[in-house]
Order: sequence, then C-alpha cells, then structure tokens
Amino acid sequence: MLQSYTFSTKYQRKICSFENIYYICNIINAIKGIVMDKDNWLYKAFNFYRDGFRQMTLGRTLWAIILIKLFIIFAILKVFFFPNYISTHADEGKESEFVATKILKQ
Repeated sequence: MLQSYTFSTKYQRKICSFENIYYICNIINAIKGIVMDKDNWLYKAFNFYRDGFRQMTLGRTLWAIILIKLFIIFAILKVFFFPNYISTHADEGKESEFVATKILKQ
C-alpha cells in the first residue's frame, strides 16, 4: 500500500495520498492509449479527414465560398434585414406575454 501524508494549512487540513495520484495517472494513461492508438476508429477517421483536407485543391476554394456565404447570411443579412421585433414592441420583462398574445391572436 502506498503512503499517505497529511499536512495542514492555516485554514483547513488536507490529505495528500500518493495512491490517489497513482490512480489518476493510470486513468490519464488509459485515455491516452485509447485516443492515440493507431488502430482506433476515431484516430483513423481523424486521419482520413485530415489527409483529405490537406490534398484538396478545388475543394479549398469551394469551402471558402461556402464560409463567406454563411458569414453574409448570418452576420450581415440578420443585422440589416431582420430587426429584433420583440424587443422593440414588447415591454421589458413582458416578452413572453407579448409572444403568447401574438400567437393566440393568429
């Protein structure tokens, strides 16, 4: 059995056990073994996508176009064409009642 040492500070008493540290290190090593194992399906999938993105030529420009379009849709169009209707028409703190009355009227 591993040794356990007790030390106290000004405010509280703490127990430092080498046994606990040993178990924590074993858990970390087990997780590393699972993730870093080259036969693991997660590792193989990650390498598959990483190598695929490295070898792309036309795909990189297409992904850049897709990301630019998403930025335009969600950042620019939302700010200018979709104002926050609830905050402008409802009283502060009564937004849920405003939405409920609008839904029930329809």
